[in-house]
Amino acid sequence: MSKRVIIAGLMHETHSFVPGKTTLEQFKVLRGKELWQAEGDASCLAGGLCVAKERDWHVLPALHMTASPAGVVADAVVEYWWEAFARLVACEGAAGIDAIWLDLHGAMVSESYPDVEGELLGRIRSLPGGKNILIGGVLDLHGNFTAQMAEQGNAFVAYRKNPHTDGREMAEFSARLLDDLLVSGRRAVIAWERPPLILPPTATGTAFEPMSLLETRAREIEATHPDILSVNVLAGFAYADMPDTGVSFWAVTVGNVDEARGELKSLSEIAMACRHHALPTGLPLSEALDRVQQHRQGPVLIVEPADNIGGGAPGDLTIVLKGLLERGIQNAGVVIADPEAVRAVWPLQPGQRTRVRIGGKSGVIGAEPVELDVELVSKSDGKFTLEDPHSHMAVSGMQREMGPTAVVRAQGVTILLNSIKTAPMDLAQWRSQGINPEDFFVINIKAAVAHRQAYDRIAKASYFVNTPGPCANDVRLLPFTRLKRPVYPLDRV
Repeated sequence: MSKRVIIAGLMHETHSFVPGKTTLEQFKVLRGKELWQAEGDASCLAGGLCVAKERDWHVLPALHMTASPAGVVADAVVEYWWEAFARLVACEGAAGIDAIWLDLHGAMVSESYPDVEGELLGRIRSLPGGKNILIGGVLDLHGNFTAQMAEQGNAFVAYRKNPHTDGREMAEFSARLLDDLLVSGRRAVIAWERPPLILPPTATGTAFEPMSLLETRAREIEATHPDILSVNVLAGFAYADMPDTGVSFWAVTVGNVDEARGELKSLSEIAMACRHHALPTGLPLSEALDRVQQHRQGPVLIVEPADNIGGGAPGDLTIVLKGLLERGIQNAGVVIADPEAVRAVWPLQPGQRTRVRIGGKSGVIGAEPVELDVELVSKSDGKFTLEDPHSHMAVSGMQREMGPTAVVRAQGVTILLNSIKTAPMDLAQWRSQGINPEDFFVINIKAAVAHRQAYDRIAKASYFVNTPGPCANDVRLLPFTRLKRPVYPLDRV
């Protein structure tokens, strides 16, 4: 008999310290058979569906919801997801469900629930018959894994790379792991360990310390302990205000949970030995611009983590744009999320000019508009297809929408204005507007690490800048209210 498995997903990376609420209208929602629309693409959901066919699952599709990183999620979103999920379980009957496979982020915070994923897993277990169902799935490397998630889950797996080039691969791995447990009848549990450490996103790239050391050690533990089926390293998401924010580790084991927990402590020791990486790094903008002007060839990247769109920032800060204009640096490219500015230039034809206030309308720290005389270059609907199936953003599909989009030029700077903030994780963002990013001398990147898959191969140099903004590198400045203390670098540990 084929195995009856519910497939569902809920993905949001919540920045607790930016204004505005993430509502249901901002989520892309697939319900029931609509989940199969993802089949064959590069997403994590596609990975789960691929294994479902490979392993002959009888799929019970619930719903899949995803939204771009932004502010605290409305409770109504959580209840919408739960009502649809619980209705499917009630219709099928828990006794007729063998397993649940979930595509989650792991850093979702709502108005009332600081640990949304843990809350929902607890609700699933509380359903009649829910305690006996195997639950597994895939999580983002930037999730904040909690004791509640560990207690209620069986077989969760995290991405192992940042940029997230392995999202679909890890989704498939997690689904096969869940199926292996179903076939063998073994009951896996999760051992969990959390060192007192928060890393800013700039310190979470897996090609560098401390993440490279942690991932290497995790694979060593797997290789020497056959009963430990998966060891997972979460860098955490510093901007989600919840008790367990920060670095964490978990092991999926069918053996002795205390033994697995003991192995995880070696990961905590490595993390704390590398805790200096939690302190802010980067250059003042003036020094970065000095270095840019010493180059003769580009593209040279000015990376602005404080306005990291992939971390929930608005993407409308103009600090770097102003610096480029003041220095008179030519042939620069900047992307600004500003639907108001798009509307202001939309009536123009290419070549026509107008004066417009650009950016700085979000109200976050560091947000100040700049008024410029601009020439319209082009305008479009903002839709594009990722050119790299291993792009960091491919975990949620290959299609992207920037909303109505306009390209303008001012004083030698090309500004891509979009209506929907879009993280700089794929070069097709520029190419879709008829621009080759390789031709720029300078590109302003509003990201921390995720852009590297796309931009490292074309960049001649890259400079990270310390500027004000909601995703600033210094996590000591964040006004946490729920965080378990002490934790480094907020406290001495």
